[in-house]
Amino acid sequence: MKKRAKKIVIAVLLFLLGACLVYHFPVKKKLRVTVCTVEGETAEAAFEVWFQRSLIYPTVMNGKVTFGGREYENVFENTDSVSEKIQEKMENWGGVRSSFFQLKSNDFYERAENLIYFNSSDKGVRKQFDAFVFVVMKGSALVEYYGPAETAEEAEKIRAHVYQLPQEREED
Repeated sequence: MKKRAKKIVIAVLLFLLGACLVYHFPVKKKLRVTVCTVEGETAEAAFEVWFQRSLIYPTVMNGKVTFGGREYENVFENTDSVSEKIQEKMENWGGVRSSFFQLKSNDFYERAENLIYFNSSDKGVRKQFDAFVFVVMKGSALVEYYGPAETAEEAEKIRAHVYQLPQEREED
């Protein structure tokens, strides 16, 4: 009987180890999506990203975004201490860190003035592109796009969802 219990414990531990390893595999996502401002200006963004998950650190998005015919690459900022990362993971379990992308260029000033900020309030890797804000910085101008949206009304609904604003009631 003791041999059987030992085998069961070993099998459970191997299963848990395997599940942890699979959880750490990157989740790849490749898609084209239409984004829209609350004023109704639309654009297309192409994402070729992957999400790196960890049991103790926050999930991060890496990869590249093509927007306006230009390619932006992920800017990985890792300034938090280990304890801060663990605390962030505990406070926001299942959430994905906001990501910054910068223009792929050899010119330092051009890279510094052309950034994209991506954020979704939805938890989980698979829900990141259900509703998100996509802020494009060109020089000193900031333009907020919301996606996936093709009209100003859709963009406003996504804006309210992402920023968790109270929804206005539609009156008959």
